[in-house]
Amino acid sequence: MILGGNTMAAPNFVYTISCVAKMLGEPEGWLDELASMNLEPEDGCLRIIDDHDVPAEQLISVTAFTDAGIEALRELVAEAKRQFGGASVPDR
Repeated sequence: MILGGNTMAAPNFVYTISCVAKMLGEPEGWLDELASMNLEPEDGCLRIIDDHDVPAEQLISVTAFTDAGIEALRELVAEAKRQFGGASVPDR
């Protein structure tokens, strides 16, 4: 049901950081660092836990993005490249 005509649909898919790195042609580690420092769940950047049946200190999570999160990350990449004069980015 749409109330007020302004509703955001829930995402059908999320994309793992490795998938997004391939999509954007950028290093996974750099994108993960960029996202963790700048994006929040409301930006479309999520952490996914694959196995909950392990002790808390052994939980492993993977960064994932909604479509909106991928767009936010693209903007961050473009901004980082502008700051570093184009193609050169740290830790590449």
